[in-house]
Amino acid sequence: MTSRSEATDPTPLPHFIDLRSVENDLRTLRGRLRTVAEFIHDPAHDFAARHALAQRLGLPVPTPAPAARQTTEATR
Repeated sequence: MTSRSEATDPTPLPHFIDLRSVENDLRTLRGRLRTVAEFIHDPAHDFAARHALAQRLGLPVPTPAPAARQTTEATR
């Protein structure tokens, strides 16, 4: 059982500091994954490049845009 002084000690425990660092790293990686996923599913970029990147990273591959939509986007 812990004493009262140990329970109210405001200094962080070493494993708490490690956990915070890991959570920060995970947040950064999730942000990067979100950026990559946005690129993969953005039809403004080359389909072959997006498809290859998705396959390489093991992410869902983008679907090709319908021909009418590609023509409309190309004329803008």
